[in-house]
Amino acid sequence: MFGSKKTPEEKAAAARNSKIRGAAAAAGVTMFGGKFRSPNQMDVPVEGAKITLERGEEAKARITATRVALTGIFALFLKKDMTQLFITIEGAGGEVLVQPVPASKEPQARIFATLVNGEATTPGE
Repeated sequence: MFGSKKTPEEKAAAARNSKIRGAAAAAGVTMFGGKFRSPNQMDVPVEGAKITLERGEEAKARITATRVALTGIFALFLKKDMTQLFITIEGAGGEVLVQPVPASKEPQARIFATLVNGEATTPGE
């Protein structure tokens, strides 16, 4: 009578997005309008997103092609903060967002990654 009725699938999707939004906020990531957002980075749609977690010491061991392209040989000398956890959100369309958060938020970040990925996520995967 008042508006359209939601199907069980729509209700389940809305409940999932609500849980993800809460977990994202606890982990220090912004989710708005069905997308993960961060200043000066690409927005990544929630649907089809995959999240990986990386501790600072693991990130330091890996020198990414992007860092080398942006800074050249100096990429070898750039340090990453060891007190941070890096949440990498990859979209199905190739969008990437990297969000550094304090290492103390690792439990919240794991919950967030598990909700988005649908499976247990350990740092460095």
